[in-house]
Amino acid sequence: MITNEQGFINSEDRCLICLKSETDSMDNPMVTHHIRYYPEAIAWVHSKCHQKIHDQENPLTTFIQYDMGDPEKFQSEKKVLD
Repeated sequence: MITNEQGFINSEDRCLICLKSETDSMDNPMVTHHIRYYPEAIAWVHSKCHQKIHDQENPLTTFIQYDMGDPEKFQSEKKVLD
């Protein structure tokens, strides 16, 4: 997986899940999704596509490559650096 210096694997102009271009819709904006935290890999996805990634019954596990507790650990470490 290729990432740029900020950890993004795609640009903000195309959703990694549905591959559609950025939308102007207020109810489906582009948001960031951490695919993994260590090493950091972030994707731009539509809000509704982000909901599909984290769907309780049928999550898109390919896009969830982190262990429970990693988000909290990452945020804690980030606060120390800020």
